Amino acid sequence: MDSLQLNILGENTLALWGAFTISMVMVLEICFVVVLAIAVAALFWFMVRHSSEKIVRQYRKMAQQLKVDLTEPDAQLGGFIRSEPFVHGVYRRREMSISVPGKGLQNTRQIETILKVKVKEPSFTWQMTATGLLGGFRQRDSGSKTRWMSGDRVFDSVVDVRTNDDERFGRLFHVDRRAIIAKMLKGTKATVAMRGGVLSFAEFGLIADDTKRERFLEITELLCDLAEVVEGR
Repeated sequence: MDSLQLNILGENTLALWGAFTISMVMVLEICFVVVLAIAVAALFWFMVRHSSEKIVRQYRKMAQQLKVDLTEPDAQLGGFIRSEPFVHGVYRRREMSISVPGKGLQNTRQIETILKVKVKEPSFTWQMTATGLLGGFRQRDSGSKTRWMSGDRVFDSVVDVRTNDDERFGRLFHVDRRAIIAKMLKGTKATVAMRGGVLSFAEFGLIADDTKRERFLEITELLCDLAEVVEGR
């Protein structure tokens, strides 16, 4: 074998080795990407499960405290999709529920938890939000109703009210009840509404800790009290 053939053989060998090396690097890169994707998916699954378990624990406690039913939807797609639980039943002789809508407010990603209490009064409506830009945004649900003013500067500076019966609303929400509502809504992104025979409280966020759970339990009592007042009990 002459020198020319040796050179050609050497070049071919180097070319094959280079191609092999490149192939191995590509295989390693693909393996790294696959392993990274699996690790990210596993972390996401763990986070979703951990968050879901925290929320479920709070709903179980609420169901026990209110003595109502609890529904826990089954996880889907191997646990990557977990619908929120909800409580429902009869409390203080009226239907109620605490749940999370399937989509965000106004088709956004801002998830809110909603407490609903049944009231035997289909025609009287109102909506109360905290004042400010976000309050005005949420008042779009009240249609073209003008803002009700109580004459109480403290209350009016905190709460934006829209109702279809100003006189009845004024009689119902005397100074003591206005103080309770102002305290409940001040500095929040919450809404208290009455429409279609349902009294509701909606607030951004999920019930994932004791503080939030206790807040919703307190507001459950408040809405039941208001429902009795509206019905004239």
